[in-house]
Amino acid sequence: MTLSFMLTQETISTFQTQVELFEQCLHFHNAQYEFSAELAEIASTRGISQDELKQEIVQFKEKLDRLLKLVEKISEIANKAELAVLPLYFVKSVFLLKEILEADWDLFLGNDKREAIKNVTSGSVVIYKEIKNAVSPETPKKDGNYVALETLKHGLKSMIEAGLRVNAFSQEEVKAFDLGDITPQESETVLIFLSTMKKWEPIYKRLAAS
Repeated sequence: MTLSFMLTQETISTFQTQVELFEQCLHFHNAQYEFSAELAEIASTRGISQDELKQEIVQFKEKLDRLLKLVEKISEIANKAELAVLPLYFVKSVFLLKEILEADWDLFLGNDKREAIKNVTSGSVVIYKEIKNAVSPETPKKDGNYVALETLKHGLKSMIEAGLRVNAFSQEEVKAFDLGDITPQESETVLIFLSTMKKWEPIYKRLAAS
C-alpha cells in the first residue's frame, strides 16, 4: 500500500491548517456581538429562533473540533508509521468535512469564510492530483491511494459546491482546477470497509492458514 504522499508532514500540516481556518471563521465566542445581523438572517432563512441557531452553532463547533482531532490523529499515526489504520482516519475526516460543508456551510460567519473554503479546496485539489498520479487501472481497491482518491472525489464535490454558493470562486476557476471526472465510484460505506482491509489482512491470512 503506497501512502508516501499522505505521510509527508507538509501534506498533513496543510490539511490541518485548512481545518483551523474553518474554526477561525466560526468566531463563536464573539458571534452574538459582531455578527448579530448575520445570525438573524441565518435564523430567518432556516426558520428557527436565534436560541435554536446558537445551539446549532454549538453543535457545529463540536463537529469542527472532531474534525481537527481526526486530522491531528492522522498526523500522529503518520509519525508512528502506523500505515494500516491511516486510510480509515483519512476517510472519516474527509466525510466529516463533507457533512459540515453540506449541512452547516451557512454557519461560517464573516467574510473570511470565502477565503477559507477557497484555500481548503485549492489544497485538496493539489492532494487529489498527487494521489491520482499514483493510481492506475491496476491499482487494487484496498490500496490506500485508491481509497484516498475515491474519498477525495466526495470531498471535492462538496467543497466546490460550497465555494460556488459563497462566491469563493467562479465556474471558470472551477474549470481551471482541471480535475476531470470526479464522480465517486465508491460509497462512504464501501470506502470505510476498504480502508480497514489492510488492518485486518494479517488476521484473514492466519484464519485461511488455520
